[in-house]
Amino acid sequence: MNKAKLALMTAALLGALSAQAQTLGKADQHMLQQLAQGNMAEIEAGKIALQKSQNTEVKAFAQQMVDDHTKGLQEVQTVAQSKGVTLPAEPDAKHKAMASKLKGLSGDAFDRAYLSQAGVDDHKKTHALVQKVQSSAKDADVKALAAKLEPTVAQHLTHVTQLNASIKGATASGSSGTEGASGSGIEGSTGSTGKRPRAVPDKASGNTDNPENKQNPTTQPPAPMK
Repeated sequence: MNKAKLALMTAALLGALSAQAQTLGKADQHMLQQLAQGNMAEIEAGKIALQKSQNTEVKAFAQQMVDDHTKGLQEVQTVAQSKGVTLPAEPDAKHKAMASKLKGLSGDAFDRAYLSQAGVDDHKKTHALVQKVQSSAKDADVKALAAKLEPTVAQHLTHVTQLNASIKGATASGSSGTEGASGSGIEGSTGSTGKRPRAVPDKASGNTDNPENKQNPTTQPPAPMK
């Protein structure tokens, strides 16, 4: 095959791809790009969590995010290529800032931020996006892509919502546990000043130091003899 024929075939292919992209509306193209951004952001945040988190449940969730969203991104890329749509090569500025913030955290603070932001908040937005694509996309392939992604995103949202609540609850109970050990239980025996309260005589105990006790002998002197 000579160079002239190869050039013509290449031009024809590029023209076909360009025409196909033009038939895909701007809104559909933008939604594909948004889907790609969402998947890339989850992959990036998940990789950070695998490095920084010490919580086994959080690490397991992060690994699931890397695995599932890698598959999701590949599916978005396949549709985009078939439509001649160029996808972003990296997360947007907002998700880059979130990744930078996560890298600066550690321990419980990291787990809470990761689950709340990359977990609950982002999956709420992504779930809303795939639902929007299903209902408003014009292209049948783009609609089918969103329908395929939706169950996985919904499962992620349910899972991370429960995990986020569990982590928050564990942190709260851990911080209040020491208060119970040094709080009212000790004060009940010694008081807030550390001194034991003065004993009050019991009227019914037969204690002769209590003149109000009916069992005690009378304290009036005997009547004089006549």
